[in-house]
Amino acid sequence: MTKRSDQVFDELLLLQCQQGDQKAAGLLYKRWNPRVLKWSAELLRDDDLAQEIAQESWITIFKGIGSLKKLSLFRFWAYRIVYRRAMDYYRKQKRELELEREVELEFSGPDSQEGREVDRVELMLKAIQALPLRQQQILRLFYLEQCSVKIIAGLIDLPEGTVKSRLFHARQQLKELINDMSYE
Repeated sequence: MTKRSDQVFDELLLLQCQQGDQKAAGLLYKRWNPRVLKWSAELLRDDDLAQEIAQESWITIFKGIGSLKKLSLFRFWAYRIVYRRAMDYYRKQKRELELEREVELEFSGPDSQEGREVDRVELMLKAIQALPLRQQQILRLFYLEQCSVKIIAGLIDLPEGTVKSRLFHARQQLKELINDMSYE
């Protein structure tokens, strides 16, 4: 019987959250955060990362709570959000590793300058960090997050043409920085 009353209480909290009640949202967070953290930790096997993914999941949960039709399915819906956030993290890590390998392969050819050993991945990262923040953001969204120009335009609220232009200029500036840094 206790489980049923808990479920009814959760559904009442969810209904109040959908109506914009901040106190209900706080109570829902208090009641469910231990479970969200547990799910995240089980998926990631890293407590610090689990905490971060749990927080991102809560942001998504509270943004989408109004679209939840069957309140009794909150537990499954919330778990799916945590799972997707964790998998997004793993995919992002995989893409970053692949990008590092590609950069390393591209720059580790036999034509290195006068036999100098240069860590090409560090060179690329330094060059990217030397770019203005908005160019770093465009490159990260396009290459690491694999967002289309249209999606990037929507995310940062710019016309597609501006995004294309910034992407072009970011690439050009990155090439110049890499060339300049490799001759130093």
